[in-house]
Amino acid sequence: MDRPDQSTTPRPVAEFGRRQFLRGIAAAGALAGGGSLLAACGGSSSGPAQHLDQASRSLKRGGDLKLGLTGGSSSDTLDPHKSLTYIDTSRLQSLYQPLVQLNAQAQVEYVLAESITPHRGSLSEWVINLRRGVTFHDGKAFTAADVLFTFQRVYSNGFTGKFGLGPIDLAHTKALDQHTVLVRLTKPFSSFAEQLAAFWYNLYIAPDGFTPAKPVGTGAFVYQSFTPGQRSVFTRNPHYWKSGLPYADTLTIIDFSDNTTLQAALSTGVIQGAGALDGPQIASLATTSGIKTVVSHSGEIVPFTMRVDQPPFNDVNVRQAMRLLVDRPQLIDSALDGYGVVANDLFSPYDPDFDHSLVRPAQGDIQQAKFLLKKAGQEGLTVTLTTSAVATGTVAMATVLAAQAKAAGVTVKLSNVPAGVFFGPNYLKWTFGQDYYNYYPYLAQVAESMLSASPFNETHTSNAHYTSLYNQANATASPTLRQEIIREMQNYDFNEGGYIVPAYIDVLDAYSEKITGYTAGKVGQPLSNFDFEHFAFTA
Repeated sequence: MDRPDQSTTPRPVAEFGRRQFLRGIAAAGALAGGGSLLAACGGSSSGPAQHLDQASRSLKRGGDLKLGLTGGSSSDTLDPHKSLTYIDTSRLQSLYQPLVQLNAQAQVEYVLAESITPHRGSLSEWVINLRRGVTFHDGKAFTAADVLFTFQRVYSNGFTGKFGLGPIDLAHTKALDQHTVLVRLTKPFSSFAEQLAAFWYNLYIAPDGFTPAKPVGTGAFVYQSFTPGQRSVFTRNPHYWKSGLPYADTLTIIDFSDNTTLQAALSTGVIQGAGALDGPQIASLATTSGIKTVVSHSGEIVPFTMRVDQPPFNDVNVRQAMRLLVDRPQLIDSALDGYGVVANDLFSPYDPDFDHSLVRPAQGDIQQAKFLLKKAGQEGLTVTLTTSAVATGTVAMATVLAAQAKAAGVTVKLSNVPAGVFFGPNYLKWTFGQDYYNYYPYLAQVAESMLSASPFNETHTSNAHYTSLYNQANATASPTLRQEIIREMQNYDFNEGGYIVPAYIDVLDAYSEKITGYTAGKVGQPLSNFDFEHFAFTA
């Protein structure tokens, strides 16, 4: 199909808040029960992302910037550690900042930290050097005390940002001086900085003594007003530590009830940017005068999840057969309006250690699927796939998969349940289900969903050798050895894993031609990774 040419990183999900909220509860429960999640991720520090058109277009300082998203509710928050929805995160990213984050190119970018390095060569101790000259919106200087307060607040409350701290020994983590923090870990953990970056949206730094009633941060914009489920208004931070930023005088983020009203608001000039749209809307807006559409090839996945500990998927032959019956380009065209890139059942495509040699026949291999099903004694297999409209394309993808499976003699019965049921007591227990993830670096995604202690192990994977490899990858400082280990783990994912990942899903934004400064990207956050400080009106 014909598609707009530009690229950036967003994602359309109406039910994001419900799922993210339940994920937070599940994560806190795992921590309260003594479970551990020692996650890491690959990457490297990087400079600022390139902003589309900004170099060639004249920029104007000032102006009232208005942006729109869906998914808000009366539960919306300004608490820096309780992000429930994309629209929550858009506000938090404007008010607060993390130590490090994944930038639009899925690389680690230092923000309030200037460096994170091993202490005296030990991978069990890390020194965080903090940026000097940074102040909070109330004039208080940013210091190590704020970092320690944030770590303690996140950890003691069991917020999901706790996973970003990895195997931290909080009792022995301390300030060496006002601008230096020594972090002690319970084990060697080579990817500490990358892990912090992977969870940046749950690890914004709050001032020592912070209370949600006073939303003070170090971000580019200062709180002015907030009505949950409706809108939030922020003003330019006149003392921002990044010279010349932000451009806009005010930032208004508006909650819309659905994508139809969101599109209309952009088309009529009520807002200058609309995030997380769907394919038909992008096609329509691409022909609308004064509008630019942005398509991002992100690492977002909506996997079909097969429980490897239950029949019929406890037989690897069945799992591999199910993967081989998928016609991936057809699924992308039919279920995603063509907005996706063929995937081969692997996650984290932008990780530097990703093995691109692991591929399947794009159109599937029905004869081999039939052979494997016969080998497993599962000819004429009937399975129930639990689906729900909880993310972009979930139900449509399930419908297409069910139709494609018939060619291999497999009957896939769809059980389309409400989001509340999907995320109810049986969440993470469905024998055959679906889920979704934004881009995470490989080891961070493994920690999130592939270990017996992972908070979202929908496939119920519990493989001792795989876990050992994960720990080895985190314990080495050698990039070469780390890659070798990760490649071995990916071979397991490809040959034995419980995910069917048919596509990396494009995410879609649109903007008025009156503004510029948005970026191309890969992480999967809408509206240019919420990097609003670079948005500017054109002169």
